Amino acid sequence: MNKQIIEHLFEFWEQIGTYGGFYGKEQGYAFTKPPLDSWPNKVFNLDVDTLDIQGLQLKIRSHTIPNSIGIYESNALKNKLESHNFHPTSQVKAMALDTTNISFGLIDASNFIPVRSQEEAELFAQVASECFGYPIAPSTIGAITGKPEFQLFLGKLGDDLPSCGMVYIDKKGISGIHMIGTKAGYRGMGLGKKMTLFLIHQTEKVPSNKVFLVASQAGERIYHKLGFTTHGHLQSFSLPMD
Repeated sequence: MNKQIIEHLFEFWEQIGTYGGFYGKEQGYAFTKPPLDSWPNKVFNLDVDTLDIQGLQLKIRSHTIPNSIGIYESNALKNKLESHNFHPTSQVKAMALDTTNISFGLIDASNFIPVRSQEEAELFAQVASECFGYPIAPSTIGAITGKPEFQLFLGKLGDDLPSCGMVYIDKKGISGIHMIGTKAGYRGMGLGKKMTLFLIHQTEKVPSNKVFLVASQAGERIYHKLGFTTHGHLQSFSLPMD
């Protein structure tokens, strides 16, 4: 299950990069390199058998590709990276929810704004950047706005927009919920939970009964209470730069 969840995430990045015009492939890996090193800035889909790891190192050192590599849990990939001086930097939880026995009741959609226009895409990028503390380019969000496999939403509270989230349906028909964030001043009010429940509700008509996500350690506790189970990690590595 770990590999399946992480490969869903990789496809998510690939589609964003393809629509945004910043997806690339080299020998044994793929990458996204959006403007100004904004999100999603990642190397992924490593193939241990064909990976040109010296070429990978050269391109990282020349700043041609990002210095952040994401892998599913694989001793072969981990050992190859570490044997070539790549260091682990972080890991997030790979999680899944089985919606087979979930009753999708009525939900109040009035507090959620679907992102459909370029103006709303710019608002989403602004809110998400503030929620996560790293840059998300309006052009990136604009490139996926209106695409059938993506659903983007902003959460309302009074006159403010304190939260965001999105659903991605992969080529196998499996849903993933992504970019669930709340601005710092609004945390602890249950807005992230409300956005998560709303996004899960959007997957009701998708044929698959699986919903995937990746979560920080803090986020894992919230998602576990909603019925998600943990299936290992997405592991990240980088190359020390002299």
